Amino acid sequence: MNTQISGQVYVLIPSHNRRDILCATLAKVRAQLPPKTARLIVVDAGSTDGTRDAVKAQCPSAEIVDGHADMWWTATVNHGLKHIAKTARAGDRVLLMNDDIDLAPMALIRLLEASELEPGAVIGAVNIVHRPGEEAQVYFCGGRYDLRFARHKVNIRGGAPWQEPVSRFLETDFLYGRLLVIPWSVFEAGCGFDEEVFPQYCADEDFAYGAKLRGFKVLVDSRSVVYVNEETTASFSLSLGKGGWRGVRKALTAFNSCYNWRQGWAFSRRYAKWPAIYMLCRYGIIFISENLRTLARKLQS
Repeated sequence: MNTQISGQVYVLIPSHNRRDILCATLAKVRAQLPPKTARLIVVDAGSTDGTRDAVKAQCPSAEIVDGHADMWWTATVNHGLKHIAKTARAGDRVLLMNDDIDLAPMALIRLLEASELEPGAVIGAVNIVHRPGEEAQVYFCGGRYDLRFARHKVNIRGGAPWQEPVSRFLETDFLYGRLLVIPWSVFEAGCGFDEEVFPQYCADEDFAYGAKLRGFKVLVDSRSVVYVNEETTASFSLSLGKGGWRGVRKALTAFNSCYNWRQGWAFSRRYAKWPAIYMLCRYGIIFISENLRTLARKLQS
């Protein structure tokens, strides 16, 4: 690494029954961050596919924290943070990442460099979709909330061809949990992942925005890139052209859906100026935009 990283780095990866995918991710982590550079902590949420043995065989230095099968993402993350809290202190950092991402070269090193440049900030990587034979497209690059009428402003539009911007840091209100670096001081200040209200989705956004409201910077590092695994990412839609009304209903009620209305309502009540209006606007905008995109694709074909 070209930059001297201060404090201890904890790489925290929650996982459940993704042995092969996890092991592929671990190989990429260790290629960028050798054992002397960071402590690797895998939280195994009750896997039955031999995850524990596979991790120990591939990364003997990895610390495996045993969870249980009814843990969703947020509870699994918190279980790992409790383990880290036994030894963490001011100046340490947590690199939180999903088990199914594909890391761009130097992604972890760049993110840690970014954390040295902005030591008090919560920083996330750019999320990119790169399908075979197609140019890389933006999936997530941060943005700003409109907590009145849900007209959120993104830094770079989703689906746009990816081109690294001139500015390294992009200000944002929210982050996705695929790859984040979090100073331990953020947790010491009382910020945390709310597993009761947001057990699966929205906990990362709630955490990032909560940290921002407490005075911490929240940034996207445009030099750190992770690739989204579309095969393992839950896919729901409010488009009638994709799943009909049944599909829309499933998207609004499924526990692991980013459109789950209960979690959306909880976020609205916590942050929106007028929660009911915000909810109507947010879901109305998504419903209209997704159906218009589906119609446009049909017309083009």
